[in-house]
Amino acid sequence: MGRKPLKDQRRKEILEALYRCLLEKSYSETSIKDIGRKAGLNPAMLHYYFESKEDILINLVDSIYEEHRRAFEKRLRELQEMGLEARGLVREILRYFNENVTCDKKLQKVFFEIWEVALHNRNVSERVKRIYREWIDGLSRIFNETIGPCPDADNLALAAVAFQEGVGIFSVFFRFRRDYTRALLEGFQERILEML
Repeated sequence: MGRKPLKDQRRKEILEALYRCLLEKSYSETSIKDIGRKAGLNPAMLHYYFESKEDILINLVDSIYEEHRRAFEKRLRELQEMGLEARGLVREILRYFNENVTCDKKLQKVFFEIWEVALHNRNVSERVKRIYREWIDGLSRIFNETIGPCPDADNLALAAVAFQEGVGIFSVFFRFRRDYTRALLEGFQERILEML
């Protein structure tokens, strides 16, 4: 009975170790030994918890997504309980993503690495595409449910997500200040709200 929680804890430590490695160097330059060292484990033990380095990466992608999905759903419930008017609710939802995803430079740096792998690795690509489809579909649903039926909701959600991700990458690449990144996002998002 005690082995499952230990195994889950070790898996989590390995995923966190890969995350920290990706903050320091590229995925292709990161070895199983590097991940093992960061996790405080013998690198050979990693194969007990994961099949391969790719398996660790895919599980990291899933872990990041699940963590952010759960946090967002909690925040969405809180916002809905506040009784905000429709545009105010959407504005706060977008603000949540700005602060917790797009302006998180560490997360953006790690996802930049994940995208690079996804360009050449079908398994990683499928995982990343699924996450973006869910994010875009969810945002489109929120637009339709809060503002009312909008024929362009899918395209506006796609544009909002693409813009957020692009600004996130640029903020890391060009070392934008957080306040500049936030202002850039909010300006564009106000235009989206005007179109809804």
